[in-house]
Amino acid sequence: MKLAIDLDGVLADAIEIWIPIFQRKFDIPILKNQINSWNFWEQFGLQRDDFEEVFDEAWKDWKNVKETESDISEKIKQLRNFGQVDLVTARSKKTMGFVNKWLEYKKIQLNNIIVVNANESKAILDYNIFLDDSPIQVKQIADLEKIALVYNQPWNLHIEENNNIIRVKNLFDVISFVRNFVK
Repeated sequence: MKLAIDLDGVLADAIEIWIPIFQRKFDIPILKNQINSWNFWEQFGLQRDDFEEVFDEAWKDWKNVKETESDISEKIKQLRNFGQVDLVTARSKKTMGFVNKWLEYKKIQLNNIIVVNANESKAILDYNIFLDDSPIQVKQIADLEKIALVYNQPWNLHIEENNNIIRVKNLFDVISFVRNFVK
């Protein structure tokens, strides 16, 4: 079993850091629960690069990036009992040093770290199961008849489940799904 896990919005919850940066930089007040689409910045006339700069700045404060849920390191350890568990992220290469420090600081041990281009589909990679919060990635994965576990976030609530798209609320749901998958 090979599992690809996304970083931002699945393991790392950098939103509390980047929202104030976003508000200060663009003078746009926004709360997490108001972000109801993946490319939400477009509604403010911003480009993807504008948003990525904010995310890059947030990751400089890596020690204050929270986990999306408690005990992630232990849950990842449990998942690794079933097979290979890789971090597959479109995080900017210039922030990967901060990401590696964060993973070490949080004691999150993965088999590999794969960095893809932000415009690249993760679906083409060789994994049995993908865990992601991006509605775009989830759809591309499912379209290739692969399993996409969609990690609940306000920006993906419109995604409907089907045979290849399964919604998970936390890593316990992922562990349960993987346990049944490998049987």
